[in-house]
Amino acid sequence: MSAIGVMIGVAVVNWNGQEDTIACLESLTAASPGPERTVVVDNGSSDHSETVIAAWMRQHASSPAELIVLEENRGFAGGNNVALARLAADDRLTHFLLLNNDATVDGAFFANVRQALAEAPDAGLLGVTIYDASPRGNGRVWYAGGVVDRLRALGRHRYEIPADRRPLPVEFVTGCAMLISREALARIGPLPECYFIYFEDVEYCVRASAAGLAVVYAPRPVVHHAITGTVRAATAARVERRFAHSRALFARRNLRGATRATAIAYLLATGLARAVLRTLRGRPVRAWAAFRGTLDGLFR
Repeated sequence: MSAIGVMIGVAVVNWNGQEDTIACLESLTAASPGPERTVVVDNGSSDHSETVIAAWMRQHASSPAELIVLEENRGFAGGNNVALARLAADDRLTHFLLLNNDATVDGAFFANVRQALAEAPDAGLLGVTIYDASPRGNGRVWYAGGVVDRLRALGRHRYEIPADRRPLPVEFVTGCAMLISREALARIGPLPECYFIYFEDVEYCVRASAAGLAVVYAPRPVVHHAITGTVRAATAARVERRFAHSRALFARRNLRGATRATAIAYLLATGLARAVLRTLRGRPVRAWAAFRGTLDGLFR
């Protein structure tokens, strides 16, 4: 696909993160060129985010952004699927960018994405370089391609940017900034909503590869990720339980044979050992929350 024919819509999900979301929108507005369309889904926020975001949109009426407000939190996949459905109804759009609300794009982001697609026209899913923008991140690389570690049931990030900066095939693209082609969305459907948060992106990449779609990492487009924004309102124990649940559910749904058995044994053994050690160190709530999440993901 030529760079001229690429038309990109952006999906952003907000949950009690109005400041992050507005910073994200400001970066999209500042990018040149920018996206053709942006859909923000408020995922049942309780901090009046929808009022603040709507006010920002009124003040930036030239920005191609709209807001959809949900009455309840439908999770990362559920919120993004609402945005994807709205964007997909716009026949002009050829690609859809999932972008975390606590992430911002560089000014040349969309120009570099178009160039990457010109170099890798068959990309069904495309990831970009992501830098750690958290206070402790020191600007280090957070994502530069990734692999699916089936034996440990993980999507693993790589951190080395290739010297030639050319797109290359990978196994895993993080949902923090994932470009989905219209063809990919049509062939593999929406994100799996059985994951409330975490691992929906790993399964989506596995499904894309199984469908014969190219999963690609493009080094030149750059995103900066604050990392904690999407979960800052949740307790540590809840975050760990949800991560463990989604990880175990991924293993149950996507792995087969000896690989599946090995991964499940690994999750149970390491989860139990970690729970015991944390209990001995005086952190029983977080310890057993994670292990219960593993059990729920495997057996419920």
